[in-house]
Amino acid sequence: MLSLIADASQVEAAYGLKARKSFLFSAIRLDSYPFVAPLIAQTDKQRYLLVRQQEQGNALSAGVPKEEIRFYAPWVTIDPRIVADTPASASLASLVQELADGAAVNLAADIVYSHYLALSGSVELVVADQDPTPVAAYELDLKEVLARFAAWRETGVSTARRLIENVEHLSGLAEEFTTGEDSRFSALKTLVGDRSLDALLLAAPPNFTEATGFAQPDGAVGLWLAGSDKLIVLAPEGTSGVSGAAVGQFPSIGAAVRALAGGARTGVEEEWISVGLARELEREGAELVPLSAALGHWRDIRDHEDLAFQVVAARASVFAIEEALAWAEEGLDAGRSFTELDINAVYVKKVAEFRTVNEIPFGIEPYFTNLHSSNRMLFPGPPVDYPINDETTCIQLDAGVRIVCDGVNVATSDMARSLPRTAAAKEAYEFFFDVVREGIIGQLKPGVVCEDVHEGTLRYLAPHLDRMVRIGMLGTDVDFNTEYRKRNVGHLMGKQESFANELRPGYKHVLEVGSYGAAEIPWRYENAAIGTEDLWYIGRDRTYIVSKR
Repeated sequence: MLSLIADASQVEAAYGLKARKSFLFSAIRLDSYPFVAPLIAQTDKQRYLLVRQQEQGNALSAGVPKEEIRFYAPWVTIDPRIVADTPASASLASLVQELADGAAVNLAADIVYSHYLALSGSVELVVADQDPTPVAAYELDLKEVLARFAAWRETGVSTARRLIENVEHLSGLAEEFTTGEDSRFSALKTLVGDRSLDALLLAAPPNFTEATGFAQPDGAVGLWLAGSDKLIVLAPEGTSGVSGAAVGQFPSIGAAVRALAGGARTGVEEEWISVGLARELEREGAELVPLSAALGHWRDIRDHEDLAFQVVAARASVFAIEEALAWAEEGLDAGRSFTELDINAVYVKKVAEFRTVNEIPFGIEPYFTNLHSSNRMLFPGPPVDYPINDETTCIQLDAGVRIVCDGVNVATSDMARSLPRTAAAKEAYEFFFDVVREGIIGQLKPGVVCEDVHEGTLRYLAPHLDRMVRIGMLGTDVDFNTEYRKRNVGHLMGKQESFANELRPGYKHVLEVGSYGAAEIPWRYENAAIGTEDLWYIGRDRTYIVSKR
């Protein structure tokens, strides 16, 4: 029988691999890490690491033997050569079906629920149950939660005003800052009501902290009760630091939901909770409704309420990223050699410097870091101990920070700059700034639909593609438009990079005053992995490029 294992400690023991350190998207997807994390597929005779192809370069850089890896979810690339000798199954479900070869598949209890949903019906499943964990329940005072966020926002507004006071191109942006507007609970009630839910379980960190206003203890979940509009925290017995009034103790989360919810329909984050928890809930009579994307949307559309924090994050990012690459360029021009990790160390130091020099009264921490030399790979990935020297053709630094108040993420950033070292890459990079700032952000205004922005970007690029071919930055062996329609040219934010609202085909979300996000052109071809990305905000009178110095 084929067994699927998600336990990170087993992945590390088998492959020496720490997914959240070595795999980029495991770090980016704060609300869906279990969905993108690597899995072990094991039989009596074989063992493979199952990895999304977007992490191909990271798995190989971490030293995992290629013959022990099976890739799925093909990665979108305009340079087909980098995946030509590495097949990838269309999906995890198709890969598991192939490996199972008609036999049943055993799922460990910690496999994410979304994988169970995808595999159901395609293979016979034998699913392990999780041991119940007794929990205590605490009811939060919603007014106290709102007051906590309002107090943080007052500090955020005064700080952001100081930062941009003399930034001419952001003139007027401070007038968009707010401390009094907070729709988190009204929007949550709408989400629940639109889907006729009786309860909503909040287990993923960005959703838990966004609802409760405090750092998430291990094993704790939030529970929104639709009938009474109450917010309950369920925490393992003995957990300290949980605010709220004690309302009971239960033998498990499932039992607590059954006792507290007014009905069966229960919203869950299918890309976060385990199949073990899902089955526990179902045994207690819950009818599960997957809501990972809907909760991402709930965060995305309220970003303007935390705009001041977003601005601080953007200004910290542009300073640290551009300063780190300037350090690298100066070193290369002087004939010095160093490593990707050295550049990363400068980047982290510059984040801390930004906070100190600007007297930022709350935390600024790394969120994710995509930093690599094109000589090592064209895939996105965290830095490793790889040499940077006169043979380096391009360095990409695509990174974000998180703004933290008392352990709660109140904003994140996502932007990219590059250090091209060849004439062709330098020309392309200069052009991509025009694409991002004119071709993408230039379209953004109230009433624009996400997918239409993508189509407009392709039209903006079209007259320039021949030039990219002539300078060796694009081939003629792929249909560029077809391939680029498979990926986005930006996304909203929402306490992390959004996977609910992207600037790509199929996404119908309409941008409004207050929409906030990133616009990007990742261009990986030949010997250059170029990232160009800026953060934008649609204001009442105009659209701002917040990550422009």
